[in-house]
Order: sequence, then C-alpha cells, then structure tokens
Amino acid sequence: MRQWKAGLGVALAMLAPWAHGAGFDCAKAGTGVEKAICAAPKVSAADGQLGDAFKAALKNHPDQADALKLDQRHWLASRDAALSTYSSIKEAEGSVLTLYQSRIDFLKGLDATTWPKPYAALRPVLAKLPASDAKVPADFAKTGVAIALSNDVQLADAAAFPWQPDASLREALKEMESYAGYRKLEGSPVSSLWSMGGTAHCWTETPFRIEGKQAIAVDAPAAWSGGDCMTDHGMARIAGDVVAYVVGDGSADEVRFETSVWNGKAFAEDHMLVLRFDHALSTVASACAPTKEACEDFAKVAMAAATRYDRSPQKGSLDNAFSPVDKAAFAAQLKAARAANGPLDKDSESPELPLLDDAGGRMTIYSHDAEPFPIVFRGETLLGLIDHGHVGWRENNDWMVSAWRLKAGKLEPAAAAYVAVGRSKLLLAAPVPAPPPETH
Repeated sequence: MRQWKAGLGVALAMLAPWAHGAGFDCAKAGTGVEKAICAAPKVSAADGQLGDAFKAALKNHPDQADALKLDQRHWLASRDAALSTYSSIKEAEGSVLTLYQSRIDFLKGLDATTWPKPYAALRPVLAKLPASDAKVPADFAKTGVAIALSNDVQLADAAAFPWQPDASLREALKEMESYAGYRKLEGSPVSSLWSMGGTAHCWTETPFRIEGKQAIAVDAPAAWSGGDCMTDHGMARIAGDVVAYVVGDGSADEVRFETSVWNGKAFAEDHMLVLRFDHALSTVASACAPTKEACEDFAKVAMAAATRYDRSPQKGSLDNAFSPVDKAAFAAQLKAARAANGPLDKDSESPELPLLDDAGGRMTIYSHDAEPFPIVFRGETLLGLIDHGHVGWRENNDWMVSAWRLKAGKLEPAAAAYVAVGRSKLLLAAPVPAPPPETH
C-alpha cells in the first residue's frame, strides 16, 4: 500500500528546482508530502488553488470557521494517506489532482444558495443527524424528514420475478449473479433489477417502470450505468420524490450521496451531496505479553501514537513521538523486522496483529507497508508498528498498534492494541458536481 515511504524522501531531496504556487512556503517544506507537492508543478498549483478556496470559505462562512478548520485538518490527513500509497509523485499526480479538485468543488459548494432535489428537503434537518455513526440515507428518518427506503427483495431464480419482463429485462434476468433481486418501494412507478458479484461487490442495475403487470426497462441514471463497486445502492422516496441513489461511505470523515430523481418518464440528471463528519478514536482491545491480558498502560501509549499518526499518516510522523529513544536498539529491531520472516519482510505473509485473539470481529491483518517507529513502553525502546486493518486488498479506517522486542536475535511481540475510528458529528455538507460514471 504505502510503497513510496522507504525511498521517496531521498528521491525528492534530489529534485530541483521546487515548483511554486503551493498553499504554503515551499522553501520551508519539511515533510515528505510537502516536498512531493512542491516537486510537482500541477499539484503545487492545485494546492495553491485549494488554499484560495479555503480562505474564501472562511470569509464567506464565518459562523462555520471552527468546523471548516477541523474538516480541513481531516482532509489534509486523507491527502497525506492518499499520497503515501504511490511510489512516486509522478505516479500519484492524476489521482491527487482529482482529490484536490473534489475538495475545491466542495468548498465552493458551501456557497450554494439553493440545493437541487432531493437535497433541498434534507438541508434544514441535517443538523439533526445522529452525532455518532450516522448512516446515510437511513438516518434521515430520525430527523423528521419524510423518507421511505426501498426493500431489496432477493430472487432465487428468474421465475420468481413478479412482473412480465420485456426483452431487456428477460436478458438481465438470464445474466443475474447468484445474489440478485429487485427493489420494492411501495407505490413507486419504478423499480430496478439488481445483481451484485465479485470480491469488490460490484452492482449491475436494470431499472424499469411498472405498468400494471408489465415491467419495461428504462435508461439507468448515470450513477448506476457503470457497474460501480464497494458502494450502497437503493431507491427512496424523499419528500415525495422517488430517487435512485448511490452512497459512497468508505471513510469515517465523508459520505457521498449521489441521487437521480424520477421525473415521471425517466431518471433526471444526477446530483451529489457530500457530507463531512468529525471522527473519534477509541480503544477496542489491548494485550501485553506473555499473558495476553488487557493492559491499560499500553492502551494509553497506543492511543497517543494513533492520535498523532491519524493527524498525518505519513513517514516520519511518529519518529519523535516518544522520548528518550535508544536509537541503537531501534535500529537493530528495524533491521530484524525487515529480515526474512520479520513483520516487514515483503516476501513473507502479512502478519496479524499479535496477542489479540479477538478485536470484535474486525480486520486484524497488517500490510507489508505498516509504518515502523520507535515506541517507548515501560521505559524500554521497542519497535512500534501502526497500520490500518487489512483483509486481502480491503482496508478499514481503524488503527492497529503493536510493539515488538528483539530477543535472541528474533522479534517477539510485547504488546498490541486496536484503536477504532468512528464517525461523529456532522461538520459540513454541500452539493457538488456529480462525477462521471465509473467503468470496471
């Protein structure tokens, strides 16, 4: 995942001259991410444009200044994390520019005086969303807005489809994955035959209008036309409007709610609402060797590390988090970690979070690019590792922190903790341009 961390800092130090235009002084760039931005003219220019957009947002919305500043810190952390997944700034440029443009669009969207359907009906009640772990769109029902969500009715076979399908739907029924069905929204003139497959949970949608006992296929809204993956699909009635929707809910900080309203004949143009949330860290479990019993002292140390790294998940963030550090001991531990069968050996299987037999069913596998850092625990310098939980290519938002001791030439786990990252209160929301359909 974080393939650039080991060598990009050295490579960036050799790049000259630095580009200008960033939203900060490139002459004072200190972190690997700051140097990467300054080394790429287009990214540097985008950073400057973002700085201007942020200043404008603060000026135009002084009542939201605190939320804007906190949200900007969260966004910068996500940018750092995104940059760290690439081996070079050249490789990262396209994705990072898209990330910057999305943020600029959001900040400009805060100025919108009117919101499109169905968001206009949601705007007055957004502040009533739950202050912890809000679910979109289900939790809109808790705000008092008139909303009804469709039910997904599974189909065991095509013969169970309750309408007489036209030619397009008959073909879609033949090509259903094993997990498939249709959307039931009481009183709605439209529905959709859905199918989900693959390890990425990719959707295929064939929407249709209902005329008596007939089901007649209609063009899919743009959000459904690309077979997008790892999202939530559904239909809803919001303040009287029937909508098809997609929810991108991959982080604690952000939800992207894309919708298309049924206008009586077809699905209208797509619109998107971006909701930005605060988040909070909490310890789920901790353990210390050799008994594997919970140990509160390491839980506190792990929380300190996770809190600091959460603010800027990039190389070097934790190098000076603990002191005093025995540099020689840490160097020996790091060498052992990268040796054969060590936790950072890229040729061996990814290690699991040690000592914790149960973290509430959460993902507890490290990637080979977990960030090493010196951690001081009970007066001893140990090798610390921090990373998100992984299963295959999947990655969650939580932090796993472990400490390793070098004994008889081999590393053994000394302590571990699992720190969950949970969504908290809504900070900001704004309509933004809907993205083009994704294809896979």
